[in-house]
Amino acid sequence: MKTFIKLLENYEKDLEKRITKKGVTVTVSGLSGVGKGTVAEALAKNLNLQKVVMGDIFRKIAKERGIGLEKLSATREDELDLLVEKTALELAMTGNVVLDGRMTALSAGNNADCRILIECMMEKKSDRVAKRENISIEEAAIRLKSRDAADSAKYLRLYGLDVSERSFYDVVIETTNMDIETTKNEAVKIVRQVLKDKL
Repeated sequence: MKTFIKLLENYEKDLEKRITKKGVTVTVSGLSGVGKGTVAEALAKNLNLQKVVMGDIFRKIAKERGIGLEKLSATREDELDLLVEKTALELAMTGNVVLDGRMTALSAGNNADCRILIECMMEKKSDRVAKRENISIEEAAIRLKSRDAADSAKYLRLYGLDVSERSFYDVVIETTNMDIETTKNEAVKIVRQVLKDKL
Protein backbone atom coordinates (compact mmCIF):
# COMPACT_ATOMS: atom_id res chain seq x y z
CA MET A 1 0.00 0.00 0.00
CA LYS A 2 1.11 3.57 -0.62
CA THR A 3 -0.38 5.35 2.40
CA PHE A 4 1.89 5.65 5.44
CA ILE A 5 -1.06 5.21 7.83
CA LYS A 6 -1.76 1.54 8.54
CA LEU A 7 -5.37 2.22 9.54
CA LEU A 8 -6.04 3.46 5.99
CA GLU A 9 -4.67 0.46 4.09
CA ASN A 10 -8.00 -1.37 3.67
CA TYR A 11 -9.71 1.86 2.65
CA GLU A 12 -6.94 2.44 0.10
CA LYS A 13 -7.51 -1.06 -1.34
CA ASP A 14 -11.20 -0.24 -1.82
CA LEU A 15 -10.37 3.10 -3.44
CA GLU A 16 -7.93 1.47 -5.88
CA LYS A 17 -10.85 -0.47 -7.39
CA ARG A 18 -12.72 2.68 -8.36
CA ILE A 19 -10.21 5.54 -8.72
CA THR A 20 -7.84 6.26 -11.57
CA LYS A 21 -5.40 9.04 -10.79
CA LYS A 22 -5.46 12.00 -13.13
CA GLY A 23 -2.73 14.58 -12.67
CA VAL A 24 -0.23 15.20 -9.90
CA THR A 25 -0.75 15.33 -6.15
CA VAL A 26 1.28 17.64 -3.94
CA THR A 27 0.95 17.68 -0.14
CA VAL A 28 1.90 20.63 2.05
CA SER A 29 2.27 19.75 5.73
CA GLY A 30 3.57 21.39 8.88
CA LEU A 31 2.54 22.68 12.27
CA SER A 32 0.13 25.59 12.79
CA GLY A 33 1.18 28.98 11.45
CA VAL A 34 4.18 27.87 9.40
CA GLY A 35 2.80 29.04 6.04
CA LYS A 36 1.13 25.91 4.66
CA GLY A 37 -1.72 27.93 3.19
CA THR A 38 0.59 30.43 1.52
CA VAL A 39 2.65 27.67 -0.07
CA ALA A 40 -0.37 25.57 -1.07
CA GLU A 41 -2.05 28.58 -2.70
CA ALA A 42 1.08 29.45 -4.70
CA LEU A 43 1.57 25.86 -5.85
CA ALA A 44 -2.08 25.39 -6.83
CA LYS A 45 -2.02 28.59 -8.88
CA ASN A 46 1.36 27.93 -10.51
CA LEU A 47 0.72 24.25 -11.28
CA ASN A 48 -2.95 24.77 -12.17
CA LEU A 49 -4.16 22.36 -9.49
CA GLN A 50 -7.14 22.38 -7.14
CA LYS A 51 -6.27 23.39 -3.56
CA VAL A 52 -7.97 21.62 -0.66
CA VAL A 53 -7.43 22.77 2.92
CA MET A 54 -8.03 19.84 5.27
CA GLY A 55 -8.15 22.16 8.28
CA ASP A 56 -11.33 23.71 6.88
CA ILE A 57 -13.15 20.53 7.87
CA PHE A 58 -12.02 20.99 11.48
CA ARG A 59 -12.81 24.73 11.40
CA LYS A 60 -16.33 24.05 10.15
CA ILE A 61 -16.97 21.48 12.88
CA ALA A 62 -15.54 23.78 15.59
CA LYS A 63 -17.86 26.55 14.41
CA GLU A 64 -20.86 24.19 14.35
CA ARG A 65 -20.05 23.11 17.91
CA GLY A 66 -19.52 26.70 19.05
CA ILE A 67 -15.95 26.11 20.24
CA GLY A 68 -12.51 27.32 19.22
CA LEU A 69 -10.14 25.30 17.08
CA GLU A 70 -7.78 24.79 20.02
CA LYS A 71 -10.63 23.30 22.09
CA LEU A 72 -11.64 21.03 19.20
CA SER A 73 -8.02 19.89 18.79
CA ALA A 74 -7.96 18.85 22.44
CA THR A 75 -11.40 17.17 22.57
CA ARG A 76 -12.36 15.85 19.13
CA GLU A 77 -13.22 12.20 18.68
CA ASP A 78 -10.82 9.87 16.86
CA GLU A 79 -13.37 9.13 14.13
CA LEU A 80 -13.22 12.75 13.03
CA ASP A 81 -9.48 12.53 12.43
CA LEU A 82 -9.89 9.29 10.54
CA LEU A 83 -12.58 10.87 8.34
CA VAL A 84 -10.24 13.73 7.45
CA GLU A 85 -7.36 11.33 6.70
CA LYS A 86 -9.63 9.18 4.48
CA THR A 87 -10.71 12.29 2.61
CA ALA A 88 -7.07 13.32 2.08
CA LEU A 89 -6.16 9.84 0.85
CA GLU A 90 -9.03 9.77 -1.63
CA LEU A 91 -8.13 13.22 -2.97
CA ALA A 92 -4.46 12.22 -3.26
CA MET A 93 -5.38 9.10 -5.22
CA THR A 94 -7.63 11.15 -7.51
CA GLY A 95 -4.87 13.63 -8.33
CA ASN A 96 -4.77 17.13 -9.81
CA VAL A 97 -4.63 18.57 -6.29
CA VAL A 98 -2.56 20.37 -3.67
CA LEU A 99 -3.51 19.13 -0.19
CA ASP A 100 -2.90 21.59 2.63
CA GLY A 101 -2.90 19.87 6.01
CA ARG A 102 -0.81 18.60 8.86
CA MET A 103 -1.31 14.89 8.05
CA THR A 104 -1.74 15.03 4.26
CA ALA A 105 1.73 13.66 3.45
CA LEU A 106 1.21 10.66 5.70
CA SER A 107 -2.34 10.00 4.50
CA ALA A 108 -1.32 10.26 0.86
CA GLY A 109 2.00 8.50 1.28
CA ASN A 110 3.41 7.51 -2.10
CA ASN A 111 0.16 8.47 -3.82
CA ALA A 112 1.60 12.00 -3.62
CA ASP A 113 4.09 13.03 -6.28
CA CYS A 114 5.69 15.56 -3.93
CA ARG A 115 5.40 15.76 -0.13
CA ILE A 116 6.47 19.07 1.43
CA LEU A 117 7.11 19.85 5.10
CA ILE A 118 7.02 23.53 6.02
CA GLU A 119 8.88 24.57 9.17
CA CYS A 120 9.13 27.89 11.01
CA MET A 121 10.43 29.07 14.39
CA MET A 122 7.77 29.72 17.07
CA GLU A 123 8.56 33.45 17.39
CA LYS A 124 7.96 34.09 13.69
CA LYS A 125 4.84 31.94 13.36
CA SER A 126 3.36 33.48 16.53
CA ASP A 127 3.83 36.90 14.96
CA ARG A 128 2.14 35.73 11.73
CA VAL A 129 -0.84 34.21 13.55
CA ALA A 130 -1.19 37.25 15.86
CA LYS A 131 -1.50 39.55 12.85
CA ARG A 132 -3.85 37.21 10.99
CA GLU A 133 -6.17 36.65 13.96
CA ASN A 134 -5.77 40.11 15.55
CA ILE A 135 -4.51 38.78 18.90
CA SER A 136 -1.33 39.35 20.91
CA ILE A 137 1.86 37.49 20.02
CA GLU A 138 1.81 35.90 23.47
CA GLU A 139 -1.76 34.64 22.99
CA ALA A 140 -0.87 33.33 19.53
CA ALA A 141 2.11 31.41 20.97
CA ILE A 142 -0.06 29.87 23.69
CA ARG A 143 -2.70 28.79 21.16
CA LEU A 144 -0.12 27.41 18.72
CA LYS A 145 1.70 25.42 21.39
CA SER A 146 -1.55 24.03 22.77
CA ARG A 147 -2.95 23.03 19.40
CA ASP A 148 0.30 21.57 18.10
CA ALA A 149 0.86 19.55 21.28
CA ALA A 150 -2.70 18.18 21.28
CA ASP A 151 -2.61 17.29 17.58
CA SER A 152 0.87 15.75 17.66
CA ALA A 153 0.02 13.61 20.70
CA LYS A 154 -3.22 12.48 19.09
CA TYR A 155 -1.56 11.48 15.81
CA LEU A 156 1.15 9.59 17.68
CA ARG A 157 -1.50 7.74 19.71
CA LEU A 158 -3.82 7.03 16.74
CA TYR A 159 -1.32 6.24 14.04
CA GLY A 160 2.01 5.73 15.80
CA LEU A 161 3.50 8.43 13.58
CA ASP A 162 5.36 11.67 14.26
CA VAL A 163 4.21 14.18 11.63
CA SER A 164 7.41 16.22 12.02
CA GLU A 165 9.64 13.25 11.09
CA ARG A 166 11.47 14.59 8.05
CA SER A 167 11.95 11.19 6.37
CA PHE A 168 8.27 11.21 5.29
CA TYR A 169 8.85 14.22 3.03
CA ASP A 170 10.51 14.89 -0.32
CA VAL A 171 11.23 18.50 0.59
CA VAL A 172 11.61 20.51 3.80
CA ILE A 173 11.25 24.29 3.50
CA GLU A 174 12.23 26.46 6.48
CA THR A 175 10.27 29.73 6.19
CA THR A 176 11.41 31.63 9.31
CA ASN A 177 13.66 34.04 7.41
CA MET A 178 11.63 34.24 4.21
CA ASP A 179 9.08 36.86 3.28
CA ILE A 180 5.86 35.74 1.61
CA GLU A 181 7.02 36.21 -1.98
CA THR A 182 10.33 34.43 -1.38
CA THR A 183 8.48 31.55 0.30
CA LYS A 184 6.08 31.18 -2.64
CA ASN A 185 8.81 31.41 -5.29
CA GLU A 186 11.11 28.99 -3.48
CA ALA A 187 8.31 26.45 -3.00
CA VAL A 188 7.26 26.59 -6.65
CA LYS A 189 10.87 26.25 -7.85
CA ILE A 190 11.61 23.29 -5.55
CA VAL A 191 8.37 21.44 -6.31
CA ARG A 192 8.78 21.88 -10.06
CA GLN A 193 12.26 20.33 -9.77
CA VAL A 194 11.02 17.41 -7.64
CA LEU A 195 8.20 16.71 -10.09
CA LYS A 196 10.60 16.94 -13.03
CA ASP A 197 12.96 14.45 -11.36
CA LYS A 198 10.17 12.04 -10.33
CA LEU A 199 7.89 12.05 -13.34
